[in-house]
Order: sequence, then structure tokens, then C-alpha cells
Amino acid sequence: MTEYTRHIEHYLVHSHSAFSNLIPEEKWGNKDLAQRYLQKYWLEEQEYLKVWKPMQDSIFNQGKSLPDLIFRPEIELMVLRGGCLFAEDDFKKLQKAMRAVGDNYFVVIQHSQEFTRGEPMFRMKFPVRITWDELASGNYISAVLLEMSYNEYYVFSESGKWGKYSANDFRLPLDIVGFKPEYKSIFKKNFEQSSEEWEEIKEWLPPKYKENIK
Repeated sequence: MTEYTRHIEHYLVHSHSAFSNLIPEEKWGNKDLAQRYLQKYWLEEQEYLKVWKPMQDSIFNQGKSLPDLIFRPEIELMVLRGGCLFAEDDFKKLQKAMRAVGDNYFVVIQHSQEFTRGEPMFRMKFPVRITWDELASGNYISAVLLEMSYNEYYVFSESGKWGKYSANDFRLPLDIVGFKPEYKSIFKKNFEQSSEEWEEIKEWLPPKYKENIK
């Protein structure tokens, strides 16, 4: 049994397809595509604990959820509308930022929530230069990963210079992007935000975030 065997069976059921725009219901359930996708991009626990978990701990306050601060205090923040792990346009913006930073890989680590107890958790590793079509090529597995609302994720790279938290289970789903101050211009350039969007989001933010966003 592999670390991702439960994912293949758990998300096979068609009831999960109702939220998906990537995979039509009649095409949901291709186990071969799901298996190949997980074989290529699953992050083994041993590598996660040895290589990636220390990096994660240097960026995020582990175990925290909104309204608490999820990022460490030295990390600057910007907050965007969320709702899922990645939409195509949002992923491509992050990809440009990752390339500018010089990253080669990024990982996606699912944050366990009260209602996800007992469900298989995602732990994935992708090359920065992956195309959107390839990122979405795992049939129902990639659909659940990318589109499932309410799931929450940590996203970060080997550089340790930035991170993203998908706070999809908050009152207003949010994408919180954090970065070290010297990389602020890269992320601000790639995630341009109108004053109208920021004013709307600001109304939903917990006080700790309003105090820490410059």
C-alpha cells in the first residue's frame, strides 16, 4: 500500500464531482490518470519531514488557523480573494513570482481541519515550470486538489522566501500570500490588487492581519 492509496479510492465517488469545472461528471473516475498523477507528484513523508517541514516551520506558525496569524512575524503579507487552491490565472501569477525568485519546486501541504478528520490529506511536490494542463491532468485527484472548496493548504518552495495559505474555510475565502521584505516588489508586481478589492477584503480580515499588512 502506498501513502496515497486512500486518496485514489476516497475521491473516486461521483458525489465529489459536483464542485468541479475541470472534470465533467461523465469523465470523473479515471483511476489510471489519478494513479499516474500521484506517482509523479506525491511528496513522500520521509522527504517532507527531512527537507520540507523545517522550511514550512520557518515561514508559518504551525497549527494556527484564522483569526490567528498563520505566518511568522517577519513575513510581510498581502491578502487576496480565495475559494480554492488554484485557479488557472492565479496559479500563473504565482508561477511568474516563483520563477523571479529562482525556485525549482513548490509543495502543497493540506492543513487538517475539524471536518476533515479521517480524510486522506494531500502532500504534493511540483516543478515550478509545470504547465497548468499538466497540473490539472490527474482527473478527479487533481480536481479535488485544485478545486475543492473549504480545504485549506500551505504552499511554499525550497527558497523559503515566500508562502501562500489558502484559507478557503474562512467566512470570506482568502488567499494569504506572505514574503520576506526584500521580495515584496516581485509579489506586488505579479499580484496587482485594486483598491476596491482591498477595501472589500479588509472588512473581513481579523484585527491581527489589519495591523500586520503594510
